[in-house]
Amino acid sequence: MRLNLKRFTALLIVTLSLTACQSVNEQEETQPEVTTEEQIKARALQDEFTREMIKSTKETEKGYYTLESKTGVYEMLFPTGGEIDGIGYTRKGESSEAFLAGILYNDKTEAQLSVRYTTVLSNDETGIGYAKELLTNSIGEDMTFNRIDGKGKVTYVAPFKKKETGSYGYGTYIHPDEGWGGVEIIYTGSCMDDPKSCGPEEEEFKKRAYKLISSVKFLNKNEAKK
Repeated sequence: MRLNLKRFTALLIVTLSLTACQSVNEQEETQPEVTTEEQIKARALQDEFTREMIKSTKETEKGYYTLESKTGVYEMLFPTGGEIDGIGYTRKGESSEAFLAGILYNDKTEAQLSVRYTTVLSNDETGIGYAKELLTNSIGEDMTFNRIDGKGKVTYVAPFKKKETGSYGYGTYIHPDEGWGGVEIIYTGSCMDDPKSCGPEEEEFKKRAYKLISSVKFLNKNEAKK
């Protein structure tokens, strides 16, 4: 009996294909899926530039690392789902620094964080007034600032909403009790589509913004070197 070579070859290919598919399916069934929270937690650490600014890979508190400025002048909490734009990052020694970060939270809502530090401004009435004006011009909206004192710093924070772009958030200027300079923070959310798709709720959004704003801590040189 002669063997039909073409038929045998076709049968062999089909058999091998089925075996390979079965093997892949078995591997997928035995490998646990990575949870959304774990994926988000890894986001800041997977980006090389962002990881360079994270003080420790151990969470400072749930959902947050500590970000240490490359100026060595200040530090603040940073969401585990945050990623800094390394290309747009700028710094001039210990006198200035600016960066932009995109944030993804566990509930899949997003926010944008803009941070700018400078030692140019004095912390007297004139300097603070100028800092507020710069912040207002940067956002493009008139804002009423609330002053918060404590923990060796003074914080000026104001909410804003921009109807033409659908963006909203908080603009902040923070300066130490003594010395020159301060940190400007703009925390922004966006709602261009159906309001139901926007998030999180207003109170949760405010809580997240204030979490970062209130965490800013100015360091002395000795403390920064630890």
